[in-house]
Amino acid sequence: MTTNEENTKLGLTVDEAREMLGIGRNLMLKLVKVKGFPAVRFKRKIIINKELLPK
Repeated sequence: MTTNEENTKLGLTVDEAREMLGIGRNLMLKLVKVKGFPAVRFKRKIIINKELLPK
């Protein structure tokens, strides 16, 4: 993925978000299940709102 695409992308996959936060995949999947966490599920795909994640 190019830098330009990363800057315009509003949603992140679970793996992209966990790398950004520096946490493991299992913890990221647990966070996604927490009420109020900025994530949307489309069948099996989970998209996390990049703007609402802590930096």
